[in-house]
Amino acid sequence: MRITAGRPNECRLMSLRMPLLMQTILRMMILTALVAFAPMRGLAQAVAEKAANDNNVTIGVAEISYRTRAGDTLTSIAERFTGAASNWAALGKINGVSQDTRIAVNTAISIPADLLTDQPTPARVTALSGMVTAIGTDKVRTRLKIGASVTEGMQIETSKNSFVTLALIDASRISIPSNSLVRLTSLRSTRYTRSPRTAITIIHGSIESVVTPLTLNKGRYQIFSPSAIAGVRGTHFRVAVLPNGSSANSLYEGSIDVEPRSAQVRSATRPTVLNAGFGNVATRQAVGAPVPLLAAPLLAIPPVWRDIAEARFAIAPQSGAAAYHLQLATDTQALEPIIEARSASPQIALNNVVEGDYSVRLSAIDANGIEGFSRVIPVSLRRPTASSSTDDMPSAPYLGGADQQQLNLKWLDQNGTKFRVQVARDVDFSRLQFNGITTRAELNLPRPPLGMYYARVQRQNRDGSVGPFSATQAFVVADEWVTADGLPKPARASAAR
Repeated sequence: MRITAGRPNECRLMSLRMPLLMQTILRMMILTALVAFAPMRGLAQAVAEKAANDNNVTIGVAEISYRTRAGDTLTSIAERFTGAASNWAALGKINGVSQDTRIAVNTAISIPADLLTDQPTPARVTALSGMVTAIGTDKVRTRLKIGASVTEGMQIETSKNSFVTLALIDASRISIPSNSLVRLTSLRSTRYTRSPRTAITIIHGSIESVVTPLTLNKGRYQIFSPSAIAGVRGTHFRVAVLPNGSSANSLYEGSIDVEPRSAQVRSATRPTVLNAGFGNVATRQAVGAPVPLLAAPLLAIPPVWRDIAEARFAIAPQSGAAAYHLQLATDTQALEPIIEARSASPQIALNNVVEGDYSVRLSAIDANGIEGFSRVIPVSLRRPTASSSTDDMPSAPYLGGADQQQLNLKWLDQNGTKFRVQVARDVDFSRLQFNGITTRAELNLPRPPLGMYYARVQRQNRDGSVGPFSATQAFVVADEWVTADGLPKPARASAAR
């Protein structure tokens, strides 16, 4: 810039304009770079929307509020935000505007998530074991890995002893167990509010879903099986396709609506509402009545590991159970299973299992094929030694349940008549919170204050002698919940307190 003597006012004016000019140039450069280098078209679209609408759109949980500009009509607003000009009448009713005419500038127009246009929203692989394949709409097969994205229209296939967990945009989780094939029929979310629009079709096998509550954000989540449609409101449930094409539905939390897949049958019936603790079977002709889910089973004795890499589990027989489902996992909550088995017998053997500490997840299946509640138990699969064998040591204690007044600890042991239970604030058990005797392989304790705790069990034998302490299980007490923290740690060599 050239400065000319004798024109000081012009020089000052240009120097004041310069920062504004530079800011404008920088904004344009940043916007251009984001659009040019965005890995997905959705990001470029989001940047463009943000630049155009930041001053006009306020985003809520299940709706947006648009402040009108000069020339806006209900028809133009409906076309722009809902993709259909015909929605102008619905917007008018919602906002108390009777005619599709020009609207005063800066009028707030509310647009619910139900009317907003949606856009594809990929899911992400968060856990995986074994061989899991994604089949694209072009029929190309790709082996999935943790962190991979899966998109609408893909089919996900799991082979024997293979599992995959997908995370959706709202933190909902879809777990697909072994020998299953599902189609990601819809993986979408609304613009602005990001309310999910999810639909999964089970071709064969099963899925288990933990869905973030959808009431507030007006999201949708549907499961299609060959015989039925399950509409979810926010819940933890399982849908399995049975050999005859019927679907078995199990609801652990929340509620779902189940209706026949056939449009003709569906039009003549009302959806069956399933509430927590119930399941049903749906055929192509009808949806069965709700029946109570079976309670979660227990192991009868500690599992046995053999040198041939075989792990044997004995489940306590349960009334009403026609089969048992066992999953072995490496994480505390058994969300990442590595091997599973279903058996009509409560005696289950797993092969190719290495020594180590695991979590086992157990559930019982009734005669209708409906899978009941599950229980997660920490187990140690190791070669017995002279100083620490399954005959000398109880299993690590695990949480059997908790409420606002107390918590329940359980452990596995078939030989003891009395047990010493210790709960401490530290792993060395120098700060004991509880130190007592019980004659059963479980104990109810008053709920302790918030914090981290450690628990262990010692058997007192019939002859008065005592065995070694079990492995130590850590757990966390919070405001609303109690949960295990990590797999059990081997017992430390220390004198009994």
